[in-house]
Amino acid sequence: MWDRGVTVTYGSDSDEQARRLNTEAAKAVKYGGVPPAEALKFVTLNAAKQLRLESRMGSLEPGKDADFAIWSGSPLSPCSVCEQTWVDGRRYFDRAADLASRAALAREREALVARAKAAKKEGSGPPGRPDGPPRYEEQADMGRDADAGRALEGLR
Repeated sequence: MWDRGVTVTYGSDSDEQARRLNTEAAKAVKYGGVPPAEALKFVTLNAAKQLRLESRMGSLEPGKDADFAIWSGSPLSPCSVCEQTWVDGRRYFDRAADLASRAALAREREALVARAKAAKKEGSGPPGRPDGPPRYEEQADMGRDADAGRALEGLR
C-alpha cells in the first residue's frame, strides 16, 4: 500500500502490541521493501497526519508535543534496547539508573523474604488459627462473627 502512495499507520489497542510497534515497522522494511525512515513514519508521523494533528505531534520539532524513546541503536533493530523514555518533557525511564538500582532492590527483596520466612516459622498468624486457609466452618472468620453465626443458624 505504501508503494502506491497510501499513508500507512501501524497502531494497536493492545498495550503489549503497542510496546513493540517498532518491530512491526521493522517487518515493513524486511518483508515490504520499505525504507527505514518511511517505516518509522508508520508508527509516528503518519498517525498524526491521519488524525490531522501533524502540526502538533508526530515528529520531533520545536513547539510540538512529543513522547519519545532513546535507543542504543536503530529502533528497527531487534538488538537495540531502550536507553531512556521521555513523556511530557520528563524522563520516565533511564536504563543506566535502572541497572544501578537493581542491586539495592535485590537486597531489599532478600530482607523481606527472610522476614516473611522468619514470621512463618514463629507461627505469627492470628491467634487460635492454624496456618493456611480454614478447612472447617469453625475455623473460618464467619463462624466467629456473631452476625455470620446467626445467619448460619438460619440456614440449618
